[in-house]
Amino acid sequence: MKNIIVCMPMDEKAQSSIIKKLKTINWIKDCNLEFVHVFKEESYPYMAPPTIYPNQEQKIEIRKTIKEIFDGITKDFSHSKSECLFHSNPKEGMIDYLKENNSELVVTYTKEKHGFRDYFHSSFTEHLIKHAPCDVLTIR
Repeated sequence: MKNIIVCMPMDEKAQSSIIKKLKTINWIKDCNLEFVHVFKEESYPYMAPPTIYPNQEQKIEIRKTIKEIFDGITKDFSHSKSECLFHSNPKEGMIDYLKENNSELVVTYTKEKHGFRDYFHSSFTEHLIKHAPCDVLTIR
């Protein structure tokens, strides 16, 4: 079976768009789908004591919550699982994950750009298109 990673944002509208579109793709039913969210890990080395957010207890709770959310919205896909990762740079964290898991396709969501500022903002999807070791399917 083809191994597909689906980048899942925490935005409900984006999640709904991704799931709705995936349900219309017939060949996806025969694939292993892994719904992944990369949570930004922040470090504050100049605080006393140095702090990392989220800490280990918070990571456990975040993973549990994200798994519950993803399991609820992905129940219609028979070969699916979910994963929550933590990385100081979510874009690079996803690239690393794609390489480690020999992904054949990554599915991502992008918003339509509005206004002057958006045209100079590099998105998560643009980063995947440039650096992913596999094909990229973009949903808007």
